[in-house]
Amino acid sequence: MKVREAGLLALGSVVAAVLVACGGGGGGDAGAGGVSINGLAATGAALGSASVAVKCVGGTATGTTNTDGTFTIQVAAPAAVPCLVQVSKGGTVLHSIALASGRINVTPVTDLAVARAVGGEPAAAYEGFDAAKAAAITARLADARTYANEQVGRLSGGLLAGDPMTKPFAVGDADDKLLDNLAAALAAAGKGLSELHAAAGAGTDVRAALPPEESRPHDTFAYALNGTDAAATTFAAMAAMGGDTVDMSTTSRWAGVLDGAGYRIEVPAAWNGELVMYAHGYAGEGLALASVNSSIRRYLIQHGYAWAASSYSKNSYDVRAGIEDTNKLALKFISIAAARGRTLAAPTRNWIIGQSMGGHVAAAAVEAETLATVNNKVRYDGSMPMCGVVGDTKLFDTFVGLQAAAHFLGGSPTVPLNQWSVIKTQVTSTLFNNFPGTNVQPNGSAGAAYFSVLRNLTGGNRPLVDIGFSAGGSFAGGPYSLFGTTTVNTGLTTQPTGDTSQIVYKVDGNDTLSAQLNSTAPKATEPADANRLRRDGLRWIPKVNGQPQVPVLTLHTLGDLFVPFSMEQVYRQRLEANGNGGKVVQRAIRGATHCDFTNAEMEKGFADLVAWVKQGTKPAGDDVVTPSTVADAHYGCTFTNNTTTADDSTSTANLRMAILGAGRTCP
Repeated sequence: MKVREAGLLALGSVVAAVLVACGGGGGGDAGAGGVSINGLAATGAALGSASVAVKCVGGTATGTTNTDGTFTIQVAAPAAVPCLVQVSKGGTVLHSIALASGRINVTPVTDLAVARAVGGEPAAAYEGFDAAKAAAITARLADARTYANEQVGRLSGGLLAGDPMTKPFAVGDADDKLLDNLAAALAAAGKGLSELHAAAGAGTDVRAALPPEESRPHDTFAYALNGTDAAATTFAAMAAMGGDTVDMSTTSRWAGVLDGAGYRIEVPAAWNGELVMYAHGYAGEGLALASVNSSIRRYLIQHGYAWAASSYSKNSYDVRAGIEDTNKLALKFISIAAARGRTLAAPTRNWIIGQSMGGHVAAAAVEAETLATVNNKVRYDGSMPMCGVVGDTKLFDTFVGLQAAAHFLGGSPTVPLNQWSVIKTQVTSTLFNNFPGTNVQPNGSAGAAYFSVLRNLTGGNRPLVDIGFSAGGSFAGGPYSLFGTTTVNTGLTTQPTGDTSQIVYKVDGNDTLSAQLNSTAPKATEPADANRLRRDGLRWIPKVNGQPQVPVLTLHTLGDLFVPFSMEQVYRQRLEANGNGGKVVQRAIRGATHCDFTNAEMEKGFADLVAWVKQGTKPAGDDVVTPSTVADAHYGCTFTNNTTTADDSTSTANLRMAILGAGRTCP
């Protein structure tokens, strides 16, 4: 790499003072040794063969990056830090600042940090860089780094860990992928990085410099809280039950409307200072919203917890609204209490629990991407998703895969997926007997093959999947009822989100039929940007990337065919891929349908999550991915508790009795 020496600038005493205050300038950065800088220039892709210019207090130098974006620049004595670094290639010009010899990154994050530190255009600051400006820039740099990281995080879906100026990273690693995401976000907006400089210089939200986001039909629908809930200011107390130590009638119970979403809040008289946010499940496609109570409500009050739950401001599968509205309610908890005449301190801990789609809300709410992009920011201490869609859009892949298999095995392999209604009656009679009903059975060899595919796509051979199919009702009332429906049909997205490209169909014991199914079944392809990051907040369907920032404990019933057990397997694979396996405990429950937990199972899970967070005692869980373990006849026995009370639903109690009646007992 060729380096040339340029003119010298005077070193002002004010710079030396700033450097001492910042802990910089040691180890030969000033004086006889000059300055040595090495680093990486990248926008996601490496900036190879780019021009590098370095301007220090007392000297300048230039050079060129290597093909992988790395560079080393020596600025001869008497040059001293701080130094501004400018890397340019074609129309891309990036800046950074070095406070010491050694590693320096030059990326869009550092460029925006410099823009914030200089209060305007980095290129102009580079041209006019001198001792006085160096002092001012250095003094503002810490805040500028934080600002730039947060602003980029809102567009890229994550925050860089560590100092974005100096933290080592490589092209293709997790931090670099955030730069790729930023580039994609700017491309989707039709803007370049330089168009964010004015906002960065002013310290405002850079998203305001970008055009409005694409709209979706779902956001135009006139959702409204039902009349009863809209008028409510309170709600009924739970009836007393034997064993209660807290009088359930003594709680503060507030109902109301917050930005179009109904809410309910309950606080015991002797509040323990902790708040549990409950996220409800899918409420259909209707326009009427309804307020809800939390699950394990009695347990929470008996143990001193306050709870709050939002109806969300929208129905459909709107996890984005679920997170934003749940967080918004958590942030308003104290002010709502004050308005109702009760003065409360801010919660010492915030928890989030949820079921089904609400489990998706609870899992996504603690993900790194959500914390970077959500508009209403709440940092929960722990999360408990139950029967949750913890594989996010992989659920839609499973649904469309199950539909495609039904087309093929039901005798209509050439009928397009969007014409399901044309063949539904014929396919149903070909594949099933007593469908829908309480004793659904596969019909003949075609039906048996389909059940094999269904079992394998929803989590593999496992206890109770047969009872879930025949008596649980979650297949007929779940995915089968949604065949032919896409997120475009419901207005949730503008492009379909179901994809069969990663689906592998398997008919146990019949490799030939499996191969035919994989080659011939109808295909669905999801466009790459169907569920892209959004510059106005969360994705339309928030992701569960396997990057939780707090402990998570999940519960999932084995017979669930609506949100199948395979969701837990997807989640585990993502967790392990991200090095976060130790942050999540998963438990299999021997239930026969969707979300049919007993209160005892949910209460134990929550108690164990709390102990984990407070005492550091990680609870036990189940291996959800090893096929032989999952297939064991007694799998799920460890955390199943069939004890029911008056608070449990009749259907749950009846199904548990049916399971025991079928001889599926635990040792």
